[in-house]
Amino acid sequence: MNEFRTRLAFIRQYWKLAIHLVFKTKHFGVNNEWWSAHASPIGWNTSQLFWGIVTIMPIWRNYQSMKVRSCLGWIPGNDADALGFSQEILGRKHS
Repeated sequence: MNEFRTRLAFIRQYWKLAIHLVFKTKHFGVNNEWWSAHASPIGWNTSQLFWGIVTIMPIWRNYQSMKVRSCLGWIPGNDADALGFSQEILGRKHS
């Protein structure tokens, strides 16, 4: 139950960033903001986004990539540890 609460707290704090990384939006969620004036270099155009949603696999790869990025410093190490991503990806917690 504690892990569930930790994940829920993370989702409440970083939901915009998660949407950006999973769906590769161009402006929404960049740096966990509502809207970025500058387009993200990893952003998808509309047809790519539609294809990703329809086929699901690109979205799943983006989710896996988000987990790896969390261990590389895109979110604080303690948050990655609390979410269990560090143990799953790195095989250890951040030191």
